[in-house]
Amino acid sequence: MNSCFLDSNKKSSCCGCKACASVCNHNAITFYFDEEGFWYPQIDEGKCVFCNKCRNVCPLNDDVIPIIKDENQTYAAFSKSDEVLRRSASGGMFSVISDYILTGGGVLFGHVYDEDCNCYCISGDSQEDRNKMCGSKYVQSDMRDIFRTIKDYVNTGRKVLFTGTPCQIDAVKKYLGKGEYENFMTMGLVCHGVPSPKIFKEYIIEEEKKVGKKIKEVIFRSKEKGWTKPLRKFVYKDGNVAAELLNADAFNNLFQGTDCILRPSCYECRYAGKKRIEDITVADFWGIQNKHPDMFNDNKGVSLVLVNTKRGLDLFEKIKQNLVYKQVPLVDAQYKNIPLVRPVKPFKLRDKVFMEYKKYGSGYILKKYIRRKRILSSFPVRMIRKVLRVFKRLITK
Repeated sequence: MNSCFLDSNKKSSCCGCKACASVCNHNAITFYFDEEGFWYPQIDEGKCVFCNKCRNVCPLNDDVIPIIKDENQTYAAFSKSDEVLRRSASGGMFSVISDYILTGGGVLFGHVYDEDCNCYCISGDSQEDRNKMCGSKYVQSDMRDIFRTIKDYVNTGRKVLFTGTPCQIDAVKKYLGKGEYENFMTMGLVCHGVPSPKIFKEYIIEEEKKVGKKIKEVIFRSKEKGWTKPLRKFVYKDGNVAAELLNADAFNNLFQGTDCILRPSCYECRYAGKKRIEDITVADFWGIQNKHPDMFNDNKGVSLVLVNTKRGLDLFEKIKQNLVYKQVPLVDAQYKNIPLVRPVKPFKLRDKVFMEYKKYGSGYILKKYIRRKRILSSFPVRMIRKVLRVFKRLITK
């Protein structure tokens, strides 16, 4: 078996979308977890007929990024419905757009947790299905064999909305082929990067061991204390709930606090920046209270919306009566959304973190680096650093 079919054989040249396995008619491609807990393709040369379909469908195996941005409209927006805002991580754009798709007899593709907290992509054509897709998942979603299901629905002529990361969207488009489908719409995320699924799974297991109960659901962005102070909540199978501030959560600090457990391809993401591949881009509009305080919405959540294509513009026109919205400059959207400017940068100790993970396990790094995050972000330390920087500038003059 080859460990990877990519010419470069570099970990950063695979985003883990699994389009290659779906396009292979000979079941020659399977996936393995590497030592960092990310899945990668391997090819069975005994089954391979060297048709190159896997290479052609790979979104990162193409020198040209198929950017389709032909509109340039940026909005701050949120749903007029308090119920939609309650179940949404930010301003409820997914719910508002999906309501339009469902009303027209369409099909949604989004991401959910199963009963073991594995994240994967599903299809749905009901509000009950849609509600399962709401909320931030904070781990890479397994696309499995969903590509074939997407193609089947698109070929029926029904409206289809696929929501995911830009690399997943590019993979789906390459799998569909034949240019643009009028009934296929895409909504992409301003993606921070995807953390290790294996570390996430081990984090869940560790938390279950602490209390001796099975976790049924993880909610990373509960807004009970407001949108800007989200809670991480565990819902246990016995109905009990445990919550703490998201910025105190060990996994979140390892994921977003240090950026040290992201997939290697995320640090070189070709989809980061203002040039987009999807019809509509959504994210949290962080910093809205500083740039446009009139849209802060009592801290219930505000979405950033980029309308990138004519199809996206048509979709936005059809749903905007259900929104409170305001057109804003793109630079205001980039203010607190770094992936709209460039890919995230790897934590300087990333290699050390994974060396310790391999040696001591996820529990060790979760404890160690949340402590480091808290110490370095404390007010006295930040003030000391600031004074030292000023002093250094003075003595070098």
